Amino acid sequence: MMEFDFKPEQQVLLSEYLGSRSNGIEAMTLEGVQGFLFAVVCSPDGVEPEQWLSEVTCGDEHVIEEVVFAFLALHHHISEQVYNSGFKLPFDESAPWIVMHQWSLGFLRGSQGYLSTLSQAEISEEHKEALISTTELLGFFSLEQEQVETYCKTTGIELDVFCKAQYELATQVAPAFAELVEQVAIASGLYED
Repeated sequence: MMEFDFKPEQQVLLSEYLGSRSNGIEAMTLEGVQGFLFAVVCSPDGVEPEQWLSEVTCGDEHVIEEVVFAFLALHHHISEQVYNSGFKLPFDESAPWIVMHQWSLGFLRGSQGYLSTLSQAEISEEHKEALISTTELLGFFSLEQEQVETYCKTTGIELDVFCKAQYELATQVAPAFAELVEQVAIASGLYED
């Protein structure tokens, strides 16, 4: 029987693997992969492992079996959280900006296809607004830190207070994101129950 618990040594293995694949814009960090897989798990499209594995490995045809199993274990871990134990962001409010930034970029990358499809479907304004606001909250840290600093300076809001509030809002909406996507997908008529 295959073991799908995501272990600390697998986290190290994936960090090292992803670091070795760094080729500029395409390569994801582990945080980016976590955000991406969260979005994939929440997808109404039922994304096959081959599809998302190709994306997170940048099409690496020589990826070793241990790395593949580590990615599968991470996917399983996130899926378990989303559908059983309650999803929690894999970082806290004191995490470095780059960690939150990479997670949000991964989330947006993994969700852009189905969010685009759903936002163009015939759905209620309530569903559209919920989808937009939730996506904005989960994708907030995809902004460059300098943009947020500039915004805070011009509005007189303290950066730490503003970022903490954004983090707290994201932690509130993240656990219900999959359910929201499912509701909107069914309401759109593009997907069956």
